[in-house]
Amino acid sequence: MTARLVVITGTGTEIGKTHLAEAILLAWKAEGARSAGLKPIESGVKDEAGSDAGRLRRASSFHVKPFGVALEAPVSPHRAARAEGVTLPLGKLTAEVHAALPDADFILVELPGGLFTPLAENALNADFATRLRPDVLLLVAPDRLGVLHDVLATTRAAEAASLRIRGIVLVAPERSDASTGTNAADLGAYTSIPVLATIPRATPTALAADPALAVILAAIRR
Repeated sequence: MTARLVVITGTGTEIGKTHLAEAILLAWKAEGARSAGLKPIESGVKDEAGSDAGRLRRASSFHVKPFGVALEAPVSPHRAARAEGVTLPLGKLTAEVHAALPDADFILVELPGGLFTPLAENALNADFATRLRPDVLLLVAPDRLGVLHDVLATTRAAEAASLRIRGIVLVAPERSDASTGTNAADLGAYTSIPVLATIPRATPTALAADPALAVILAAIRR
């Protein structure tokens, strides 16, 4: 048995990627699937318990030993790593993700920041995603003014990098604006990548049972 590898990325940081990832893991757990959530690289970490990686491990349905690189500075990973004298070993991290695949139905990996956030001087999240070779790559973006530009720029750059995005997930912003609720339809006019769902602001537990999440789970299985 080899797991389905799902990678979640976004148009930026602090837009709800971890919230969505945790909800997906909780939904899989409720279904009885063997699944694990990983965040191999994370900056702005004060302690493991409050980290995104910690949240994803706790939402997983089986134990995967902690691994990856946790950086303290709340800046882009490449700057945090440079400040702390750390090298981000993308090859080793990729191998560790792949090593977990035979033991699961699903492995979910959340990338830090946006798809084109730098991880090192000559490596972006997009390069890490290419190494991982996911079965499904999801793009998360906030349902607010500016998202059309951010999503279209990201999807076109991903296409140029030979990365196939399975679907877009819009997340309700903390503060809605005049564009909120209209962006999904507008994106459909400019990209062939489907907007799978617009998810509400809710706890991961509530979101795991939301009908919008069922659409995302179905897309992951295709």
